[in-house]
Amino acid sequence: MGQTALRNNRGMTLIEVLIAMVILLIAALAMLQTSALSIHTNVANSLRDEAGGVAEGTMNQIRNIPFASLTDTGAAGAAEPTVERKHRAGSVSYAVRRIVRDISADAKQVTVTVTWTYKGKSSTHSITSIRRRNT
Repeated sequence: MGQTALRNNRGMTLIEVLIAMVILLIAALAMLQTSALSIHTNVANSLRDEAGGVAEGTMNQIRNIPFASLTDTGAAGAAEPTVERKHRAGSVSYAVRRIVRDISADAKQVTVTVTWTYKGKSSTHSITSIRRRNT
């Protein structure tokens, strides 16, 4: 009686291993690109949130100024001191500008604009409020 035994004990060939490694490498590179994009977006959102906080803080300071002391700045506005904030491993400079426009004898429009640069791209965040004379 003859026994038939399978003689395919060779395992995987070098070509099969290399193809599997290339497929894994392509998948890993796609995941790394996705991770880098999410980190970039997270940092940009964090900087924008910080700019909103800087604008709100400046607006609160302006709200504490007496109405009569708020003078019309014209379209160019007036530069406020630059605000430095630490962010992760570095620091970011936020340039602040305020524009005050007379709407009527009893009302003024105040706009605070914050500008910052991240990776060579300049971004801006603005908030606007109306101040009325207390009667």
